[in-house]
Amino acid sequence: MEFYALSDKGPHRTDNQDSFEMGAVRDGVLAVVCDGMGGEAHGLLASDLAAGRFFAFTRAALEASDGEDSADILAQATDAANRKVYRFAQQSEEYGGMGTTLVAGYWQGNTAYFINVGDSRAYRIAKDGIVQITKDHSLVQEMIDRGEITQAQGRKHPQLKYITRAVGSERFVKSDSFTVPIREGDRFLLCSDGLIKALEDAEIHRVILAEDSAEAACRTLLREAIENDARDNVTVVVIYPKKGGA
Repeated sequence: MEFYALSDKGPHRTDNQDSFEMGAVRDGVLAVVCDGMGGEAHGLLASDLAAGRFFAFTRAALEASDGEDSADILAQATDAANRKVYRFAQQSEEYGGMGTTLVAGYWQGNTAYFINVGDSRAYRIAKDGIVQITKDHSLVQEMIDRGEITQAQGRKHPQLKYITRAVGSERFVKSDSFTVPIREGDRFLLCSDGLIKALEDAEIHRVILAEDSAEAACRTLLREAIENDARDNVTVVVIYPKKGGA
């Protein structure tokens, strides 16, 4: 299984509030992307705390697991990350409003497991198209669900930055889980919303299918996002599973 990740502050931001962790875990690959909020320093702190706690918890639980469901472990890890950020935020009024999005995936054998909070996303890419696996927790997504705006209108909506769930902003957080079979030829992407604001799904699909390696796909996505005047931090994680899994 081939995997790679890159992150950049983008041409319009003075700092990068995105964080990611990834690596081989047990007999699969684990990755998490977080996009922080709460001011320049506090957004980075929130995303770093959440990504680190999520990855460490999940790795330990998976390596100690004896048949426990991987989806349950990802949910427990998200709760652990939420507690970590929330408790830190309670230490001082200075950290009020600190929080972060979270999207994560675990690829094991012929199955991929995903979890998300906020508007960072997971995608499956194949020759027949690109599919968003996760669903945004945002005001814009709620308007799309109610039929008030179209998906295309949502990409440029002035309220695009407002999310309805975040890790660490409340004592408890609700996450959404997804289990996806890995088909031959499937490729996967985790990303912060900076990529989505800069590139259309069709452009992402084109790049990932065109590149022979996960590293090349990451570098091209990041370059094209920056060339397209990305207004936010951009983080991309690309997974190229091989036939039969890891």
